[in-house]
Amino acid sequence: MALKGQYTTADYLPWNEAMMLVKKLFRDGRYRDSILVATGFMTGLRISDILRLTFADILNNEILTINEKKTGKRREIPLSADYKKHIEDCFKAMGLSDTSKPMFLSYQGSVITIQMVNKTLHGLKDRYNLSVEHFTSHSLRKTFARRIYDTAKDREYALIKLSSVLGHSNVSITRRYLGIKREEILDCYAALDW
Repeated sequence: MALKGQYTTADYLPWNEAMMLVKKLFRDGRYRDSILVATGFMTGLRISDILRLTFADILNNEILTINEKKTGKRREIPLSADYKKHIEDCFKAMGLSDTSKPMFLSYQGSVITIQMVNKTLHGLKDRYNLSVEHFTSHSLRKTFARRIYDTAKDREYALIKLSSVLGHSNVSITRRYLGIKREEILDCYAALDW
């Protein structure tokens, strides 16, 4: 959480770079970090909800059902086979056997904090030379949303669906959340040539 009056922001990571990050983390033996970013990118959950997940929540279900901590609303999230396979591969590589344990434990055995997640993500930004300026826990959710928007055939309809998924009260908030208005304004200047 930011200090009062402090400007904070989170940027999305371009999808190809996001998927490369998941793979590089796995390759480098950073399994927990790979699971963390993959889960954020693939579910669109807030970090407070991601940190509550157990391996059983993912590995034993085709659809993740969760009551969101912030809103209390029930969400159902279909889990892709590739995502589940990645979680299973990480679980095995970590040498774990108990799927009922939380996915994101610290070395002391407690669930990691949001502050620890953000510190880790800042480190990943530098270590893997990520193109994103502000890489925070919220960047995972924004990357998810941006991927859905960017791949939609009907972007206006995608905004309506995303508004519901993200829990925004209206589409204009979702548009601002994705940085679309800013991009549209900047694109106006691209039409000018000398």
